[in-house]
Amino acid sequence: MTILADILLVIATLVTGLALASLVSSWADRVLSVPALISLLIGLGLFAFVHVTHETGLVWRNIPDAFIALAARILN
Repeated sequence: MTILADILLVIATLVTGLALASLVSSWADRVLSVPALISLLIGLGLFAFVHVTHETGLVWRNIPDAFIALAARILN
């Protein structure tokens, strides 16, 4: 994967995870959180963009590899 794809995949994972946590929290409070829905759509859109632009497509194994590659770039 390229540097841009790794960074976008990490951002998409973090945004989607935080949006899902926010949606579950708002669901428990029985309110609709529009910013959480927008964040979820942004995260899923980033996943779709990486999947479409990646030469072999996106597989689940690419997500931890992207985190490891990004951490290695930061620490190196």
